[in-house]
Amino acid sequence: MTQRKPALALAASMAALKPVIIIDGDTVRIDCVTIRLLDIDTPETDRPRCENELTLGLEAKQRLRQLLDAGQVAYVVDGRYRTDRFHRTLAHVTVAGRDVGAVLLAEGLALVWSPGPKAKAARLAIWCQK
Repeated sequence: MTQRKPALALAASMAALKPVIIIDGDTVRIDCVTIRLLDIDTPETDRPRCENELTLGLEAKQRLRQLLDAGQVAYVVDGRYRTDRFHRTLAHVTVAGRDVGAVLLAEGLALVWSPGPKAKAARLAIWCQK
């Protein structure tokens, strides 16, 4: 008798077989599941508040594409949070076991995500240098 994998582990292993669509520097779509990288934030590309934010957001998006093209992609849904207010699945995305969000943070292409308007304003001040 074989044991069944937990649903979250199964979703993570299945993700590796699906094409990945990059939405922006911290959001991807894998097999119709929109995934927001957990614990990071990258500058906006859809509705940037300044030109520098757009430039930085496009750099983050390009780097994310490079990282995801480098190997087998998987995601693991964190037990603390399942979705955000936009109904995106919150997860750590990995390539060959390497957390791509952590790479974006280490390379200065993302900031640690914290909730609230003050935290959002602080991130925007960095990206738009206000």
